[in-house]
Amino acid sequence: MEWDALLADLESRFDAERRAELAAAGADLAEAELAGIRILDRLRNAVGAELHMRTLSGFAVDGRLLRADGEIVVIDEGEGLRTLVPVRAIAVVSPLPGPAPAPDPPRGGAGGPGLAAALRTLARQGARARLLLAAGEVVGRLSRVGADHVDVLVDGVDPASRLEPVRPRRGRTSVLLAAVEAVRSR
Repeated sequence: MEWDALLADLESRFDAERRAELAAAGADLAEAELAGIRILDRLRNAVGAELHMRTLSGFAVDGRLLRADGEIVVIDEGEGLRTLVPVRAIAVVSPLPGPAPAPDPPRGGAGGPGLAAALRTLARQGARARLLLAAGEVVGRLSRVGADHVDVLVDGVDPASRLEPVRPRRGRTSVLLAAVEAVRSR
């Protein structure tokens, strides 16, 4: 009789320890899964949603998320104003849903267009753009896009700008792509 009680007690303890180990392993797996989620995964799931974003230098970019892939996101700020924001320049964004399912692997190995590719498209269109940088703003027509920089034909000062524009006021200015926090264009 005592053996039955002793064995039942041991079995109960073993079951309790096993349940605790499984719970801990489940928590570890959930934490590991969360640790692998990138902000771009969550942004992809927010396409179509209204977002409030701030860049590293505090530029406000608020509007409907049109695209999130590769290295950039595209926001429609209304009234025809579209803003490209490199993911590396995003400091704060809200609200964000959970992550989207992983996309199909891209053909050719690239994860989507980068900032340089998007700027080349704008340059081919002859678009006028406002490049937002920590150092100020550069406003003009994009003329050439290199591997790590963009040349802008600066067309003067925008009186609505909250920042002092980068000199020269007119002429060609080269801007390093790494310095670009956002690009606004209509």
